Amino acid sequence: MAPQKEDDYEGLLKIVEDSLSKGTNAIAICTTDDKTMAAAVKKANRDKVPVVVFNSISKVKDAKVYSYVGYDQKKAGASVAKWLGTKYADKKLNVGILEGLPGVFTENREGGFVDAAKQYKNIKIVAKQPANWDRGKALDTATNMYQGNKDINTFYGLSDEMALGAASAAKQAGIKNAITIGIDGNPNTLAAIKKGSVTGSVYTNPKMMGKRAVQDAIKAIKGQKKANVINEIPTVVVDKSNVAKYTK
Repeated sequence: MAPQKEDDYEGLLKIVEDSLSKGTNAIAICTTDDKTMAAAVKKANRDKVPVVVFNSISKVKDAKVYSYVGYDQKKAGASVAKWLGTKYADKKLNVGILEGLPGVFTENREGGFVDAAKQYKNIKIVAKQPANWDRGKALDTATNMYQGNKDINTFYGLSDEMALGAASAAKQAGIKNAITIGIDGNPNTLAAIKKGSVTGSVYTNPKMMGKRAVQDAIKAIKGQKKANVINEIPTVVVDKSNVAKYTK
């Protein structure tokens, strides 16, 4: 279950409340907003229902989480900088960053990239604007960023949806050999990489993440002890050279 929009935090909390009222034995949850996450986990704690947080290993403050299943988002952001800095070492990259909604996801994915980018002389961050995790918003935002700075030749979307929007914007603007990269490794993005319309994505292994989250939820229901354990999922940057391995 999920709210219709990523920023519908009240909708997410309502889903949690409804689930708890129906006698749910465990909850696996993901949200990009740390305050909403804390509120949701506290509701479950109140009803003594164990919670598995997935897609993030950022600790939830003042609440009890059974386990975390996710990837290190700062490392993921840093891996984008390393990939750009080494693969395109002989090219000057003027980067526009498409940010998500305010919160720990945006802070980590952007912060990891910004810190690591300092090590590479070919990377220059020339613009940052929020696109709220939304593809349509990213298309408009990336278009505006490019109109304001014609030197932009690279877009780093903090999610795949935003990278897809940026790729469409780059195509419409006629940016030659534009580089677009996101984070997630979703099937539609991997297909776009194979096709050549998106350059790359940080593959976060969503299938493994989902499997382990459910496995931990079952352990919690069975009463097995495991509190605040972090299951870190490894990530890898996928581009045209290795995408076939991840689309089997």
